[in-house]
Amino acid sequence: MKRIILGIVLLASYSMFAKSANDNFEMQTLKIDKKEIHYYLLKSQSNSSKELLVLIQGSDCKSVVNNQNMIKNFRAVLPNSDVLLVEKTGLNAQIGQNGEEVSEDECPVEYMRNDSYFERVDNYIAVLNQLKPQYQYIVLLGGSEGAIITNIIASKVNFIDAAISLNGGGQFFINDVFYSIKKSVLPEEVDGAIEGFNQFANAVLHEHLEDNQFPSGHGQNWWYEALTIDNKKLLQGVHKPHLVIQTLADTNVDVEGAKKMMDEVKNPNITYKTYSTLDHYFQNSQGNNQSSSVIKDIQDWYAGINKQK
Repeated sequence: MKRIILGIVLLASYSMFAKSANDNFEMQTLKIDKKEIHYYLLKSQSNSSKELLVLIQGSDCKSVVNNQNMIKNFRAVLPNSDVLLVEKTGLNAQIGQNGEEVSEDECPVEYMRNDSYFERVDNYIAVLNQLKPQYQYIVLLGGSEGAIITNIIASKVNFIDAAISLNGGGQFFINDVFYSIKKSVLPEEVDGAIEGFNQFANAVLHEHLEDNQFPSGHGQNWWYEALTIDNKKLLQGVHKPHLVIQTLADTNVDVEGAKKMMDEVKNPNITYKTYSTLDHYFQNSQGNNQSSSVIKDIQDWYAGINKQK
């Protein structure tokens, strides 16, 4: 049922080259206390860029460096920028080398046990705090779970210049799950599936998951955060221009709840845009990818906010 889905002391950083789907990706490591954060900084092929595009992946068990669809499609939003990718704790460039999400049986236990929305947020902020002196503009873009990560970061820091969240759904994750059940389960099985998930959610909220239980490839921390994050509250707290995009043929998240939430959000920094015929992956009913038109609209929005500066 997953969404297809500092007080911190900086000690040192170093870099190395990671073998991956693209050997031109330079992996760097930021060491904070006893923790290592791995990230990739993709340099622009043009002149030294003063613009940084931060791409934030969703919930899949796959190295960010192997998320080629996200990289190839959405780095085009700012084609002359540098691109930042931050790895999830417990994953490396060997995970998902074929571009596919790794099965739950093959997904590293370290990742599933420690995966957390807020740890991902802290990792991005730590890396950005180190990199921000190099850049004049920082833009975030995340999809699905990455949209929620984007919203959290945008509500916590003031040093970004703009953010785009794609298909993040409605106010609460549980309603995304219910919506997905209603769209994917036989009508006579809907009530039972919803009741089953309600029982599961209650167990999570009372911290009853064991350390070796990873429903849909996630542990107690991830599930608890997913079920308690208030997306509407996050968007109300966004400080900079923020584009929220929701495709209305999306069956993975609650598109009706998203519309209701956005009607209630009163934040002049927020722009809301929908696409009536596209699904969660920006495909139309014929299965054709329409991300290029979405990217063009993002570029137009970004050019518009830059004119206002």
